[in-house]
Amino acid sequence: MMSNKLKIKHLKSKFIITLFLLLLCSFNIFSQTLIYSDILQGGITGNGGTAAFGSGTINMPVQIPPNSTIKKAYLIAARDSLADDFTVTLNGVAYTFTNASIVTNGFLAYSSLNFNRPNSGIHILDVTTNTSPTVNNYSLVIPPHPNPLKGAYTFFYLYIVFENPSLSKTALNLYINKYDVAPLISYNISNINKINNLKPVCLAIINNSACDTIQDGSYVSVNSNNIGLIGGEDFNSNLWTCVGAWSNFAHYNDTLFGLDDDTPDSLMAGTDALADIKSYVTNGDTAVDITFTYQSNFAPLTNPIRAVMLSYSTPCDTFSTTATALQDTICLDDSVQLNATGGLTYNWFGAFGGLSDTSIANPMASPPQTTTYIVTIKNDSGCIKTEHVKIWVIQPIDSITTTPTICGSATGSITIHYNTNTNYNFTLYDNNFNPLANNTTGVFNQLPEGTYIVENFLNNCAFYDTIAVGYTNNVQAAFIRNPTQGKAPLTVTLTNISNNANQFIWLLPNDTFYSQHLTYTFINGGSYPVCLVAYNNQPHCADTTCFTFVVEGNIGLIIPNVFTPNNDGHNDVFSVQIIDAELISTIEVIIYNRWGEKMYEYINNETTPELLLWDGVTSSGNKASEGTYFYVISYTTKLRKTVTEKGTVSLLR
Repeated sequence: MMSNKLKIKHLKSKFIITLFLLLLCSFNIFSQTLIYSDILQGGITGNGGTAAFGSGTINMPVQIPPNSTIKKAYLIAARDSLADDFTVTLNGVAYTFTNASIVTNGFLAYSSLNFNRPNSGIHILDVTTNTSPTVNNYSLVIPPHPNPLKGAYTFFYLYIVFENPSLSKTALNLYINKYDVAPLISYNISNINKINNLKPVCLAIINNSACDTIQDGSYVSVNSNNIGLIGGEDFNSNLWTCVGAWSNFAHYNDTLFGLDDDTPDSLMAGTDALADIKSYVTNGDTAVDITFTYQSNFAPLTNPIRAVMLSYSTPCDTFSTTATALQDTICLDDSVQLNATGGLTYNWFGAFGGLSDTSIANPMASPPQTTTYIVTIKNDSGCIKTEHVKIWVIQPIDSITTTPTICGSATGSITIHYNTNTNYNFTLYDNNFNPLANNTTGVFNQLPEGTYIVENFLNNCAFYDTIAVGYTNNVQAAFIRNPTQGKAPLTVTLTNISNNANQFIWLLPNDTFYSQHLTYTFINGGSYPVCLVAYNNQPHCADTTCFTFVVEGNIGLIIPNVFTPNNDGHNDVFSVQIIDAELISTIEVIIYNRWGEKMYEYINNETTPELLLWDGVTSSGNKASEGTYFYVISYTTKLRKTVTEKGTVSLLR
């Protein structure tokens, strides 16, 4: 089976020159978000690693001088596409990356002919509490990704800021990518603390997926000066292929240290992604342009730059700043006021927006989810620092599902799906907001059909959902008839064998009965539909079944022996009167002359009490002569009994 590392290389090899030429016109400028800036007596150290789309353990050595204290430590993760929450272990402590840890989001991290990673992001977790100045090696355990085709966390970096009063001042800047990968990526960094180029100026970068320096590397330039070509398998992740190059380093007391395979000189090469760029900047600069240019036409959208780190000596003094919120936890759709101090100007940033004004000290924030707001603070000397404020947003529950009730019973349920790590309190109301039940499980059983209101309450945040519990009707109406037919008067026994019902209504043509079973007598002959309506508690939880009884009565035919078709309005038509005509299903009448010739024929499936038949006119339209004629009348009853009557009738004019 092809490994994850070889799959990436294989996908790159399919990228064609034509696509490169089309995309070469695109590039990203200002591809950075300032995440951290500080001036302190102390320094910075960092190390990273990856298991690509696989799993494993990464050893990340750092370098912190004695007698230092940790000011801030971040564990940075690059997420490719919409990966699920992911937990790693750093020196035995578990850290979970979720949507709440996003700092930049929604960009294309990687694209080849058959492999794309849109909707990517950078996550940061504050790990200061569990970081020690006496620990110089961190072990990062990366478990298997639950769904790597959907997305994965493909890179991790430990960024540690430490203070030490015996050390010289150091200015620090951490920039995180927020734009799509491109053949040319420019970090036009500006408004930074003044650079002292008499001391080392550290440029450290995080690159992924640069397989080599043969055709898949990236050229790095500083202020238009090419300082090298990077690519390959970085030292502490070389068990995987095409992982890229990043900086493992320490910088303090005006000295730059390379760790693992990085060297603190003025150039970068292969997996050495660290450089002292003091010779490429001017003393007092507050801006620097850093560009990354893809090496060839091989796969120009496959070398993302995750982050850029600068550290250097500065004439800026340390100064005090703060960033706070009136409260750190709010309900979704609520607002909170942020407040920063210590500067002359302020610039706020949040991955999910929601700020009333990004350029004032005290904006209102209405984040759509838990997020960290970052404020860049500049004092009257033009010196810069950043502060972070994390706002926790209480979200409503994830979803609600229902199980329908059996119609007329209370067997339905409502189940609320939510993060089980939270302590919601749930209250169920009827449609008029009368409370019905309360619990912390989010499951409500034995519910009849109807509309309900669900309240989920957490940390003084209340959310409401209206949900309907439907029903399934399993009533089956049925009854046994005995007998099913016969002559009037006919007494029948109706035995109810309905299922899942407890209420019954018998509907007859002129009677209604409320009983489980029924005995009934049909006095006269005729057709009598009988219906049984069976239901369970509620009339709409019903099923209906019907049967038509045909009761044989005394069917009789009244046949005249003479008719006079002389148009005097009396007895002009040979007609037949029928007693209990409704019991007849079909009737046929044929009239012959004395020579056996058919003079008239009538066939019908519907009968009435009187049939108006022959008017004494032949089929050719001539008047039949006076005389004696012969009729044959046959009918079939609804009980399928056939009766034939024969006779004569005289025609007189």
